[in-house]
Amino acid sequence: MMDEKYYSSSEVTRKLDISLRQLYYWELKGIVKPNLITLGSREFKRYSHEDFDTLKKVKRFLDQGFTLTSAVQKVRDGGK
Repeated sequence: MMDEKYYSSSEVTRKLDISLRQLYYWELKGIVKPNLITLGSREFKRYSHEDFDTLKKVKRFLDQGFTLTSAVQKVRDGGK
């Protein structure tokens, strides 16, 4: 796990210029499923590079005017 780059929620929102609420909504819709890391009694969400790439593509399609459902479908279809 330490070999791969993981992103925190704040890193993802900052790099993609989205709100934390938007990120969590996309997560709720099943677009990505972050890893949960437990440190002591706290849990932290960590997004893989693959998660980040998926979110970036979804955001790009949304910026082009697609609905969330259409954007996700385009990403799952390989971006066609």
